Amino acid sequence: MSFESINPTTGEKLASYPTHTAKEVEARIQTVFEGWQRWSKVSVSERTAFLTRLAELLEQRAEEYGKLITTEMGKPLTEAIGEVKKAATGARHFAEHGPAYLEPEAIPGTPGHIVYQSLGPILAIMPWNLPFWQVLRFFIPAALVGNTVIVKHAENVQGCAQAIEKLVHDAGGKDLYVNIAVERDAVPGLIADERIRAVTVTGSVRAGRSVAELAGQHGKKVVLELGGSDPFVVLEDADIAKAVQLGITSRYSNNAQSCIAAKRFLVAEPIAKAFLDEFVKQSSALKIGDPLQSDTKLGPQARKDLLDNSARQVKDAVAAGGKVLLGGEPLDSAGFFFPPTVITGLPHDAPIAREEFFGPVALFFTFKTEEEAIKLANDSEFGLGASVWSQDRERAAKVAGQIEAGAVFINDFVRSDPRAPFGGVKGSGHGRELGVLGARELTNAKLIWG
Repeated sequence: MSFESINPTTGEKLASYPTHTAKEVEARIQTVFEGWQRWSKVSVSERTAFLTRLAELLEQRAEEYGKLITTEMGKPLTEAIGEVKKAATGARHFAEHGPAYLEPEAIPGTPGHIVYQSLGPILAIMPWNLPFWQVLRFFIPAALVGNTVIVKHAENVQGCAQAIEKLVHDAGGKDLYVNIAVERDAVPGLIADERIRAVTVTGSVRAGRSVAELAGQHGKKVVLELGGSDPFVVLEDADIAKAVQLGITSRYSNNAQSCIAAKRFLVAEPIAKAFLDEFVKQSSALKIGDPLQSDTKLGPQARKDLLDNSARQVKDAVAAGGKVLLGGEPLDSAGFFFPPTVITGLPHDAPIAREEFFGPVALFFTFKTEEEAIKLANDSEFGLGASVWSQDRERAAKVAGQIEAGAVFINDFVRSDPRAPFGGVKGSGHGRELGVLGARELTNAKLIWG
């Protein structure tokens, strides 16, 4: 059995990667289990030195890794290189600030204090859309605290999976990280393995809940970073030019294949036409094509089934009453290209407005009052991120405080930052990555009394 890597720009096969046998999986788990017994006992300075070396290698290999990302999943090369450099920034941040995040904490008025210790080997089930950053943003703080990891990466980015494993080994962490290439039906056995102490998943709601159920059966902690249908709320006093500009960035970055992309644009009626006209204009000007070209702004979708699903969702939207102002159908090309698509006139309960969608489609709705905007923003099973736009920051903060999401950005688009916690609520999952909360998420917060 093997996994195939397909170039989404051309539809051509890049490589086949044999899956690991049960014997190979067993050996790899044992490697990181023994590695944890060693790594959990080394000094924090040794761990931070490792993270610094990891950052150096990421910086040195940014272009090489960027080309690999682009070839395997299709994102524009400039963004792919940026993804690798962001991972380097994350490693440097935790090397510098991570030890302070993990300092013991005294409990005022008692003889007790809390220490943050490693749990052991962590199983990570990772997605294809941010094949380096997503894996490393989990791995970096996990390694800092003394955990080791087993990564089941997405089937279509096995070149990236192998490259990350080699990267960690080259940085001096040969027994800290292993990649396992296995089918989904191997996951229950992995979760049941007593050497694996916790599970983290980034993926669909269905996949996350399935893994959480399995982890619960074995009493193991699980961190879920699942889907999103982020609202982008534009109040009538917003800076329209800036909101459109960053709304375009949020919607179409990463080939519009991001959990935290703006997807539901909720715009106050008095400014709706001006906002929508400019959004359509800028969307239509995006250059679509070969993501290896420096001026390409929108590359292909990562797989053929994703392209087909975008087409289906748009057809369903039209059937539900939506009006397509731009795009709407796959391009006639060898690759998996879908153009920027803008849809208005949908009822709020239309399937595309309730589901997560991973294609370059922007949905526009209007509202009359601030209260209506908040209600519409929260009318979703998801709660990952949101944006609120107003030149009155006090007003924007008030609205942000009422939106059900793991993060709300004011006059900016949602993105992750190594310094700040990242994660969702409701159907978007639970637990946090990054920042002080992420550093402590996969630890044993042990009470020592006396």
